[in-house]
Amino acid sequence: MTTDRVLVISPRKSGTHLIQELMVQLGYRVYGEPVPPREGRPAFSVTERQELAERYLDPDELAGLDHRRDRAEFLRTTDQLWQELAWAWQVRLAVAPLAQVESVAPESVLRLKTRTDFWTSPFSATPAGMSWIFHSVDVWRMDNKFLAEWLHTGNPKVILNYRDPRDALLSLVNFFSRSNGLDFIRYPESAVFGPTMESIDSLADKLAYAITDPNMPLLDDFESAMTLLRHPQVCKVSFEELVGPRGGGTRAEQLAAVGKVADWLGLDVDRESVADAMLGKKSFTLNKGRAGRWREAFTPRLTQQFESRYGHVLDAFGYARGASGNRETA
Repeated sequence: MTTDRVLVISPRKSGTHLIQELMVQLGYRVYGEPVPPREGRPAFSVTERQELAERYLDPDELAGLDHRRDRAEFLRTTDQLWQELAWAWQVRLAVAPLAQVESVAPESVLRLKTRTDFWTSPFSATPAGMSWIFHSVDVWRMDNKFLAEWLHTGNPKVILNYRDPRDALLSLVNFFSRSNGLDFIRYPESAVFGPTMESIDSLADKLAYAITDPNMPLLDDFESAMTLLRHPQVCKVSFEELVGPRGGGTRAEQLAAVGKVADWLGLDVDRESVADAMLGKKSFTLNKGRAGRWREAFTPRLTQQFESRYGHVLDAFGYARGASGNRETA
């Protein structure tokens, strides 16, 4: 049986673009942190929009909505309803930090009159065929109704995507240090970390700063992911597996990873064609997209500093310490 709804957790700069492309190639529409390609954007049919309106709108608001009488208003209202529902679920899932600025204060953007159970309805009532992708969640703040639903039904299916934290940190530093990173407005990164990185001259000094700043958005993401790493109802996959030979991995690992995710979701797919299509596009947030690049940038002192602060994360995710840092487990 195929899975209608998927929750993907992918720490920052862990190949979120790759896992998103995989989900799109598997037939899912995407909502969350990454900017999906056109074919992966939530585009709802009139029937899906009507179902959304009937499920969530207050009866009085619903009564005034008719796509045959005023199609433009019907589309505007259901677009707004989807955005409000998505924002509500970001809050309920305790996504940290919230991607959309408006989500910090959802009451400032929730304009529609909705049913009384808008904030308590099950995740299974959200539109089917969606993959929700976020960098991290706070399990202690997640909606208990959602956790109960996941516990008792096994849905949504949850996938954890991760990467060598040293490569993730290097990618994060590079992202904050170039102009297109700052053009991608997201707070506080664009307001604080981007300008700070651009003020530091050498890559080594940038990395040293990133390792020592307690607010750098890396440790929290990976420590949050550690909570899901050993969970038996979470499918685990890594950047090193997904990236394939073009990014320093192997074709065998790539096909196995595609198959593992597809099997987890109950999908029968051509692994070769999915893997080829998955790497057909490059995200504007993606720089080199190659595994093990940290070895070219980390000095022995940076390696020592990183392990002092993040060594437990390397151990948890199976990445060896030391200058070679070979992956111990997939």
